[in-house]
Amino acid sequence: MKKSWALFSKIALAGLIASVAGNVFAADAEKAPAKELKKVTIAYVATTCDSTVYIAKTKGFFADEGLDANLVLGDWAFIKEGLALGRIDATQGLVMNYLKPISEGLDAKFTAGVHRGCLHILAPKDSAIKTAADLKGKRIGVPALGSSPWVFAVRVVGDQGYDYQKDVEWKPFPTPELKIALEKGQVDAIALADPIAEILLTEGNVRSIVDQATDAPYKDEYCCVIVTSGKLVKNDPKTAAGITRAVLRAAKWIAANPQAAAELAVNGKHISGTVEVNARVLSKLDYIPSVEGGRNAAATAAKALKKIGVLGSGVDVDQLVKQVFQPLDNVSDAWLEKVTVEKVGQVELKKDHPAASQAQKAPHNCCDEPIATK
Repeated sequence: MKKSWALFSKIALAGLIASVAGNVFAADAEKAPAKELKKVTIAYVATTCDSTVYIAKTKGFFADEGLDANLVLGDWAFIKEGLALGRIDATQGLVMNYLKPISEGLDAKFTAGVHRGCLHILAPKDSAIKTAADLKGKRIGVPALGSSPWVFAVRVVGDQGYDYQKDVEWKPFPTPELKIALEKGQVDAIALADPIAEILLTEGNVRSIVDQATDAPYKDEYCCVIVTSGKLVKNDPKTAAGITRAVLRAAKWIAANPQAAAELAVNGKHISGTVEVNARVLSKLDYIPSVEGGRNAAATAAKALKKIGVLGSGVDVDQLVKQVFQPLDNVSDAWLEKVTVEKVGQVELKKDHPAASQAQKAPHNCCDEPIATK
């Protein structure tokens, strides 16, 4: 009996010691500070198509990469200056808006393509204009000369063998006024971006002449890419890679959950407009990110911009693409294929859109920022 009690006492004592030690270790673990996240600054312009940045922040994709992302809102000039000075680490931007500044010395890099298809050419439903070939001699309304819709329309006209300076007339109007100009007959067609293009198509009074998301060869081009500061890529490529992976992961999440993404972005006041409008746009923007797609988009856009005279005749396209596109470790299409995302419950998208007045309230277009043409 004494031996049994002695054995029991030893076992109990050992258990007590283990328990105390476990509590001490647990207490130490609780006291141990969490790994500090590296602070980065990500710029955005509060458009539908750059919701990737907000989703990456909200869903914790930046944090998963060890990053504490501070999102800052700004216009094109603010972001370009911030990238040049190294005050902004990255943004999601339009390929065609950055190539000319980079060719002229802006220290920024493309690291991957995010999505395709946010530009359109539309004409009245009863118009004689049915294809791009019918645009010769017509008046085309654009948000601004030098805007991405203008560059896209110039490319379309040029692909038909027409002289964009002589065979069509360009009529700039503020984006919300393009619909009115079309209705009043001040223009024969309009070039613009989503979400307003989607709203007008849903209303049923216009037809699509060229849709970048569905018409060849444009449907295979990425209009938006991840743009990082050249300073960041040079001094801290690991962080640049982390930012890129987080945004690419967000793009895949949006592709799987356009309705939920729109709800998060609109309810979080990242973008304006209704959930329905933004969900419809997000579902059509073709968020199938690609690293090589970003590189190819840079090459295609550079050739097009040189052809129309936005890039100088002395610009070497191949050299510009090498200069602008930055490969990063552990960022590849092979990695992207392995990335999986959750699919959350979603409300079925409404088939009807807000009426014409919604076009006045829609978010600023992702593709309307003008670029210098000379």
